[in-house]
Amino acid sequence: MNQKLPWYLKKTSVYIFCILMPPIGYLILLINLNKFEYKERIEYLSIATIMTAIWLLKFLPETLNNIVWILIITFLIGSTIIGYYKKKK
Repeated sequence: MNQKLPWYLKKTSVYIFCILMPPIGYLILLINLNKFEYKERIEYLSIATIMTAIWLLKFLPETLNNIVWILIITFLIGSTIIGYYKKKK
């Protein structure tokens, strides 16, 4: 990427928008998607999608929210254990 990017499209700014204000970060990414290289697009969109999904959890009822968090934690622990055993082989 040889062109000079505005401040809101620089790596640090994109991460801050995606983590602290997911809907705004997602909107900025989608509007300026063609200004990023393919690898950057995938990286930024992945982070923005995950953070937006977590941000949207606060609008769910408390019991459903707890169930979703339990599923996320279970998935993370399971994938960590599977990764550990695959690496050991």
